[in-house]
Amino acid sequence: MKIHFISLGCPKNLVDSEKIIGALCSSGIEISTIPEDCDVIVINTCGFIKPALEETEDEIQKAIQSSGSKRIYVYGCAVNRAENELRRTYPQISGWFRLEQRLELLRTIKADAVNHCARLPTTHGYAYLKIAEGCSNHCSYCTIPSIKGEYHSLDLDTLVKETIDLAKLGIKEIILIAQDTTQYGLDLSERPTLVTLIRAISKIPAIQWIRVMYAHPKGMTDDILSEIESNSKVCKYIDMPIQHINDRILCLMNRGVSKRNIQSLIARLKAINQISLRTTVIAGFPTETDDEFKELLEFLEETGFDWLGVFPYYLEKGTAAAQLEQLSEKTISERYSRIISLQKRLIDEANAHKIGMVMRTLIHGRNGHYIGHTEFTTPEIDGHVVTNNKNLKLGNFYNLKITHAQGCDLHGTTIQQT
Repeated sequence: MKIHFISLGCPKNLVDSEKIIGALCSSGIEISTIPEDCDVIVINTCGFIKPALEETEDEIQKAIQSSGSKRIYVYGCAVNRAENELRRTYPQISGWFRLEQRLELLRTIKADAVNHCARLPTTHGYAYLKIAEGCSNHCSYCTIPSIKGEYHSLDLDTLVKETIDLAKLGIKEIILIAQDTTQYGLDLSERPTLVTLIRAISKIPAIQWIRVMYAHPKGMTDDILSEIESNSKVCKYIDMPIQHINDRILCLMNRGVSKRNIQSLIARLKAINQISLRTTVIAGFPTETDDEFKELLEFLEETGFDWLGVFPYYLEKGTAAAQLEQLSEKTISERYSRIISLQKRLIDEANAHKIGMVMRTLIHGRNGHYIGHTEFTTPEIDGHVVTNNKNLKLGNFYNLKITHAQGCDLHGTTIQQT
């Protein structure tokens, strides 16, 4: 049997896909990159925001058009969020599977190794480690609790074993992900144990970098900050989505932090030598005034985040924010564009200062040129480091001297392997 597998959405979805692919391959099932050259098409979907649902529907339509008489199975977040609507729209689909029905999906495909814990990484040198499911923060704009339920941490020993297995496959960097990594362990031991997990992974010799993503500001404790600062294996990098800075908007978002909290936290983070800060904000949240947007824009410029992600606000049915007075699409688009312009200028300025520097780079891909990332950037999310050097090995570290910048990316030449 041959299966064509399509994985949509965030790195958390990618981990699920890699585990499904691992079970399929352990069952002797071949994964095909060509839809026409397969018996089954599986789509792991995303349904977090409106564009994700639209992408899911686009992929379902493409699969139907290319499938002929092939079976098509649709799995994941979009099914949890909009199963009834999708079923009505696409009666051609052979089977629909919610997130909690992964084993049922595998049994339907007739994968013998349905309970096998194998995971097949699709990345080189680095891998994501999903440490929890769901979320209990209940931000007013977010659909995750309704899709995935309340926050529940995964077993620490199981995560360490998974990391050991990944290290045996050549993985050198572990990227910790969850809807909120700072809450890890809170539901298991009545206190967060992210630092305990980090220290356990640090003991694995082959793992050289540990990166923390999706850190909610309200959960950033002194213990976490100290671990980032003192642990040589923890990347001097933190992804901490603030979403906004105005106190009224933060309250409407149900973020549980104030402007003062965020400012104090950023000051503490910037005291860490060479720290790289990434954040995410939402443009055009309901009822946001011109002055409140200006406050956000000025804060982003003054703070000078190394990496900045921005989402235009999307009205998501069933969320508390959907009940608020909405801004016009034109206003949302204009505010989004202004932050994007600022983002581009800040990144250009930051990258200009890196020219001439020698940076340790993990080579993780090749597309004509070799592509990598540094301790201070997350692969596929922040800018790349690109090099024309020949005969490099994917998954290895090299010292690269940065020669110039192009857009978000840096270009460099190899000095030596490390």
